[in-house]
Amino acid sequence: MENALRKNPKISKFVVCSDIGGDCQGGDRLSNLPEPIIHHIFSFLETIDVVRASAVSRRWRYFWLSIPYLNFNIHNIWSNLLERWSLEKINEKFKDFVNWVLLSQNGSINIQRFLLSCFNCVDDYTLYRWLSAVAQRNVQVLDLDIISEEPIKLPRCLVTCESLVSLKLDFGNREHQGVLNLPTCAGFSQLKSLDLQHVEVLDYNLFRKFLSSCPLLENLYMKECFFRDFKILDISTTSLKYLTIDEFLLSEPKGLRSCEVICESLEALKLHFGWGIDKCVLKPPPTSVGFSRLKSLDLKHVEFLDHSLFLKLISSSPFLENLIMDSCLFPDLRILDISSASLKSLTLDRIEFGGDELGSYKLKIACPNLVSFNFFALLLPDITLEGLNSLQNAFVFLEDIGEHMEDIEICHRLSKILNGLCGVKVLKLSCTLYEILNASLEEGSYFSASFNNLKSLILCVTMAEWTVLLIIRLLNCSPNLEALTIYFDADEYFDEWKISNKAILCLTCHLKTVDLVEFKGHENELELVRFLLKNGYVLQKLRIRWLEDVYNHREIISRIMKFPRSSSSVRLKFLQPKSSFDFCEILR
Repeated sequence: MENALRKNPKISKFVVCSDIGGDCQGGDRLSNLPEPIIHHIFSFLETIDVVRASAVSRRWRYFWLSIPYLNFNIHNIWSNLLERWSLEKINEKFKDFVNWVLLSQNGSINIQRFLLSCFNCVDDYTLYRWLSAVAQRNVQVLDLDIISEEPIKLPRCLVTCESLVSLKLDFGNREHQGVLNLPTCAGFSQLKSLDLQHVEVLDYNLFRKFLSSCPLLENLYMKECFFRDFKILDISTTSLKYLTIDEFLLSEPKGLRSCEVICESLEALKLHFGWGIDKCVLKPPPTSVGFSRLKSLDLKHVEFLDHSLFLKLISSSPFLENLIMDSCLFPDLRILDISSASLKSLTLDRIEFGGDELGSYKLKIACPNLVSFNFFALLLPDITLEGLNSLQNAFVFLEDIGEHMEDIEICHRLSKILNGLCGVKVLKLSCTLYEILNASLEEGSYFSASFNNLKSLILCVTMAEWTVLLIIRLLNCSPNLEALTIYFDADEYFDEWKISNKAILCLTCHLKTVDLVEFKGHENELELVRFLLKNGYVLQKLRIRWLEDVYNHREIISRIMKFPRSSSSVRLKFLQPKSSFDFCEILR
């Protein structure tokens, strides 16, 4: 067996440019760098490429024997694997290579990072021998991406390894989670970061004991893990600063229905649960006094059975700066009050209120230091924005206005939003708003303020007849606008746009940059380009990004280049289309 481990596996050649070698006339600047810097550069390569590099320079010939960063990936180590060998043969050759490197390296050199991606077969103890070897060499960062046919148990030598500060275990994918047999002995005395992905945890008590045995643990990340038969996930530790539980990509929740978190030292909490009908309930334990250090809270598919729990969560977090709530449920609530003096960024995405399908709930936001506000909803709710004097960025996206409300009520609600946002510097609006928004701006009794601070306006528009009227009104309401971005989202065309050449303050004095995205060269789009070039006296850049499947580029460009321009310095640029984009996702 010893001879088999020491045999030198065949490695394909390392191909480099001719001017990198040590004998080139210009000298080898890379080889002349200090060894720690070369180590750092090589740390971004897989070990197979570091070994191949030994043929490039005399100084590098034995360099791989001392590098403290090892990265073995069975998927990348040879090209066209399945064309040459079976999976069993590939696995054997991979094990030969890893064994050869570990046995050949200087065993007195500590391993700073060990990354391993491979298969683990039944009754094969090779993985455990490798873990024992790196533990003896005082590994600091361990990253294991293992597909295993049987449960994986962390060996005692690894659990008691006092040098280990970061551990990542990834045992599968969305469809398959590998079983982790947790250690029963105490250990991980220096561990600060634990990352568990696609891991199945069987024993609730062992999991709690496992976490409590890590006295220095600061970061806990769990993605798409399977908590078998867990009714409650209880996470209690005094050292934890960053906690993430992400099950968002699972087709259904697996096991977990309730989550209790009692970590007074937390600075960031992220809970993303699956797409299942039942949302995970977040309820602080009776002994919880809150999160006195929490700065960031990100919740997705979380249910609050009692509104007072949410109020307590916010009020007990005096340093909370970032709050994101996506598809969260308040089953017995009609008024959601978010009041915080510390909050700087707020995102509310499709908040659900029990049985409410008509947008009849009310939302009150009173955050004097709020800088960024993103709001996404299926229907238009009644929103009250109070004292948002620090607000700079706002994004309002509605999927539908709703036919259940009278136009007067819709105008009233939209105008309340606009008046609350009139001090922003960046404003982003979805096309669903435009017909009623246009009416709100037209009727001075609804909206009389101006966006005097607005520097950047981002719109998603259709070809509806009221769209161009809204664009002009928004420009008139934004005297200091410097950048305009328009995403065209048109399935149907309405009446042809005709824009009169009237003086608009921002076009005359301030608007410098215009971006038109998903441009197809329709007559309405060309009319807008004509208007902007004719009336943009200080315009410097007009960029047009094509929609896919537009083939008459030259004809459209030829027409645009003939449009009269009021700015002698404006530069036109035509960009290739992006494969796909989502207006909502881009601007989040």
